[in-house]
Amino acid sequence: MLQTNSIWIVENKRQLESLRELKPKLHYKEVVLEAECDIERLPSYDMVFFLLTPTQIGHKFFKKAVEEVFKFRKNSKTIFLAIDDCHRLDDEDVIKVTLELKASIKDILKNPTVFKVSSYYAALHLQFERGQLSLEDLRRNREVMVPTLEGELIIGKQLQENDLAMLLPLSKMEQLFELVQPFSVGIRNAGIDVTKKNWQVVGPDRTGKSLITNLLQQSIGETDHFVENEIGTVDSGKYYDGIFVIFDLEWDKCSGYLEKICTSTVGSEKMIIVNKVDDFMFFDQSRDDLFKEISTKIQSLTSDPIYYVSSAYYQQYIKLLQGEVTVDDIINDPDIVLVDPLNFPIAKEKNKSKLAQLLLEQSGFIELLQKLGVKDDAREICRDEEIFSECV
Repeated sequence: MLQTNSIWIVENKRQLESLRELKPKLHYKEVVLEAECDIERLPSYDMVFFLLTPTQIGHKFFKKAVEEVFKFRKNSKTIFLAIDDCHRLDDEDVIKVTLELKASIKDILKNPTVFKVSSYYAALHLQFERGQLSLEDLRRNREVMVPTLEGELIIGKQLQENDLAMLLPLSKMEQLFELVQPFSVGIRNAGIDVTKKNWQVVGPDRTGKSLITNLLQQSIGETDHFVENEIGTVDSGKYYDGIFVIFDLEWDKCSGYLEKICTSTVGSEKMIIVNKVDDFMFFDQSRDDLFKEISTKIQSLTSDPIYYVSSAYYQQYIKLLQGEVTVDDIINDPDIVLVDPLNFPIAKEKNKSKLAQLLLEQSGFIELLQKLGVKDDAREICRDEEIFSECV
């Protein structure tokens, strides 16, 4: 197994010694005591692990270190938090500490990956397996307590060799052993850019997901990275910060698709995009009623936000601003039907000066881009005031 370019930051010397014992299984590049950690170097590692003691959850160094990582890279999936010494906590305390940890960094990192472990138990198990510690050594260790199925604790002279085999599963470190190297490889294979927030774009065929992927990448710029994937690769979502799920107005034909996505990506940030809303006139309902009906059905499967867009209109808006099409082209295009709040067609010829803004508004991309951190002003979205002035 190859060493990965990962680092562990620990809070005391016992953790430092435990991880040094576990290095052959964790395959990390470096482990460092918090007091000796160079925070500015953290973004250079592909994965950063914080091994936190329950008594110091949310302290200033930890928050500052996470903030430093996010100054240089936006991929939240490469930061891992492990609450250590959980062998000392009961189930209620573990839940309480986990919630406290997440609350302490909610403004920096949403939905962090949090492990509840005991690095000390894992290290003791490995030392016993290697013959570095004897059964008598562990019997004298007052921290070694193995629970029975009846809820009692086996300690001291009651401990037998077969009881000590339980130290590893009690440590709950197996998940981390199994994670580190495959995750490092997966990051590379999935095409993740750790300097950006990474989005996976999925959806049934012929819903316009390729165009939406390109338009989002073009509009967002340097802070986000969008990758179009097939549903078969949705399990690679663990490497991405969020998922865009693309449908069209006939989304109910693919409702099973959404259900599969929701059940396989629990905890991931998702945005549901209903594309091709400019086709609403082909349905025997008003625009508002159609959208309301679709929202009701989607919300029965997920509480994730829903956006109604027309990638075709937004593409024409971009082309208009960039001079690839003219106002007259928009006026003469029968596929572009702009409507007022009552869903009556707007006379494009009489609204030449407003066509760019109308296209933008009716594309639905204002709300979507605003959610992604782009201001809803047309000049900001296209980032070219001169072009905007010429086209309007």
